Amino acid sequence: EEDKAPVVYIDFAKLQAMGVESDSLSTDVVKAFVVYTETLLSKSPDPRSPKTSQFVDLTGVSIKQGLQPGVLKKLYATFEPNYPETLEKMVLYPVPRIMVRAVNAMLSFVNEHTRKKFIITDDLFLVCKELGWNLKEIETCGSVNSYMKKHLQHGLSFVSD
Repeated sequence: EEDKAPVVYIDFAKLQAMGVESDSLSTDVVKAFVVYTETLLSKSPDPRSPKTSQFVDLTGVSIKQGLQPGVLKKLYATFEPNYPETLEKMVLYPVPRIMVRAVNAMLSFVNEHTRKKFIITDDLFLVCKELGWNLKEIETCGSVNSYMKKHLQHGLSFVSD
């Protein structure tokens, strides 16, 4: 089994509830992700080629009203030039199969090379395979969110409840 990149967990419903589409708050969110990503990259087993994966948990987000790409655009605008080639995978889950095309269209601002790293799915087995997670343990925990909290490695200072 190959080593999987550490995962940055993004609870999009929580960001949405915080009103993250406002400019000042989305700037703060981007800064927080930069700090967290720097922390993960600094602990990389391969400092010459550090990688992280990002998991965007869309549980409880209505795609129609909810997935506003504004904060994702800000994140991308920060990460693409400053952290090239550090993204291993970007997983958006759960996205119903009928919505995958619409989500892809919303992400048209992402360059093609980076888009190939995106996994947009409603298949938890695929998520687990791609990120090296334990499906049975997620099912036991009851949700991806509970699983992530159980496996929190960098302290509660990065968790907003």
